[in-house]
Amino acid sequence: MLDVASVGALEKTDLWSCPFAVLDIETTGSIAGKHAVTEIALVHVAEGRLVRRWRSFVNPRQPIPRFITALTGITDDMVAGAPLIGRILPDVLEFIGDAIIVGHNVRFDAGFIEHELRAHGYRGLANPTIDTLVLARRTIAEVANYRLGTLTRELGIDVERHHRALADATATAELLVHCIRKLEDQGVFTYGALLEYLRLRAQPRRRQRALRQPPGQLPVWTSILRDELAGVPSKPGVYLLKDAGDQVVYIGKSCNLRQRLRAYATSGAPAGLKVQALRGVVASFDYLVTGSEFAALLLEARLVRQHDPAFNALLRNFKEFAFIKLERGPHGRVVATTRLIADGARYYGPYRSMDAVRAAVAALQDALGLRGGDAPVADELPLPPGQAEALVDEAVAFLEGGADDILLATARRRDEAAARGRDDVARREDRRLDRLRRLRAGHAELEYAIGLNVLVLAPSTDPSVEQCFLFCGGRLTGECELPRRLPQRDHARARLAALLAERYRPNAVAHSFARQEEIDEVSILSAWYRERREGLCYIDLPSEEPSAGLAARWATAILDGEPLNVRGEVPQNEREQQHEAAAQEIEEEGCAAVVCGPLLDLAG
Repeated sequence: MLDVASVGALEKTDLWSCPFAVLDIETTGSIAGKHAVTEIALVHVAEGRLVRRWRSFVNPRQPIPRFITALTGITDDMVAGAPLIGRILPDVLEFIGDAIIVGHNVRFDAGFIEHELRAHGYRGLANPTIDTLVLARRTIAEVANYRLGTLTRELGIDVERHHRALADATATAELLVHCIRKLEDQGVFTYGALLEYLRLRAQPRRRQRALRQPPGQLPVWTSILRDELAGVPSKPGVYLLKDAGDQVVYIGKSCNLRQRLRAYATSGAPAGLKVQALRGVVASFDYLVTGSEFAALLLEARLVRQHDPAFNALLRNFKEFAFIKLERGPHGRVVATTRLIADGARYYGPYRSMDAVRAAVAALQDALGLRGGDAPVADELPLPPGQAEALVDEAVAFLEGGADDILLATARRRDEAAARGRDDVARREDRRLDRLRRLRAGHAELEYAIGLNVLVLAPSTDPSVEQCFLFCGGRLTGECELPRRLPQRDHARARLAALLAERYRPNAVAHSFARQEEIDEVSILSAWYRERREGLCYIDLPSEEPSAGLAARWATAILDGEPLNVRGEVPQNEREQQHEAAAQEIEEEGCAAVVCGPLLDLAG
């Protein structure tokens, strides 16, 4: 452990001569003390080279959530015989020694180790730390975001698999070396100079005051909007922008309608290409107030499907989302398609990019020897009877989390090609392996989202009632308003019971895919359910279709704040672990977009 004198000497040390211990861990969740470590990896960096690596599985003494397994590939069986954290802490301390601890979002990794050290009677870590997330933001420009996966792709750093400790620690070490080279270009040569460099915040650029046009020179609709802006409430809702023919050209949502519309009306405000184009088209506007941002998102998605506005490109192209289709039979095959047909085949999706789906399908076809065309090729040898169906069954098992031998065989071919010096073949198999992993992880995410049977209670524009949204298999199947006042309790109970009895059909929804027109609602619920955003009330519902009497009992329990007897379901504490694990993935950058979750992007 470093003392004050050692830290002072370290500040004068050249960055290339500083000892670095790059740390990465995998866990069952994001809260130290509540969740546990499943894997630890450390990489020593000296003089710009990765000189030593160490890795170990850890028995967490608690089940690994399914989402974590889908994310990392680490299963309960893999860690069952691993040492407990207390047995490997001495090895961790020996490896770190007096080195500077480095990590990507290092507070997370070091925080878990610090907690375990103190829980097992150690003094804790006194080593200085460096966060490569901070370094990357100060030294690397023109990237979409600063997640480790994005940076490694942009910099060409080879990573076998993200979300495994040794692979991520190695990638972080390579990123550290890249950042140190960038720091030298800015005159930062010692550790002390680096600390000073990080203390000094970049000076904000002065914005030139934009010249505001007189109201008479503004577009007609902007002048109208400026006049009517005072009547727009500062509340959540949806706004509709219309052209001179009263045709809706854009639909948006906002937590603050007045503030959002003011951005359109202020000619001197910075404007992107879309806003500039809208200013030249729009002649009037309308808006609808909602009680919450959650309700505004659902309403926005519904109105976009209804009006199909020209400027809502992101939400209106849902018809182009692709599916993976698996057909059984003597000529079994796996193909990419944009159509859902009741033909007995199995469908998975939808996915955002057809090109990425085709690449993933090709990888699965090659791995299994399945066909992909509409008809057998003339010189193609027919498969023995029953083999095509068996291969399709294996493809289904792989997508749904089994058939790991497909990944193992692909990884083996890659390694054998690399050993023979066939770099082109090794790269091809590595790309195929990455696509297969993304494909299965994507379905795991979809399966989670369309497995949500939830009742969501949200604020309403009328304080005497609350909005009630019923989701079955992740899809919005019904909604109503429930009176909140005690004298109307029987009326609220009757309305909720009727909604459950008439609209809740968990056995009637598809469990391997969502239709294109359903994907927005599924995505919105998935994102909000994970984060428990805005203090909405979420009630998990049993996976059984209720009779009128059972629906009445559920309604009574819900309004009384009592838990439902969700038989055979995942316990609530385990479900929360899954949510926290999902939040860990986006912790470094925050939640970027609401439309995520099952709207899968295999292209990464």
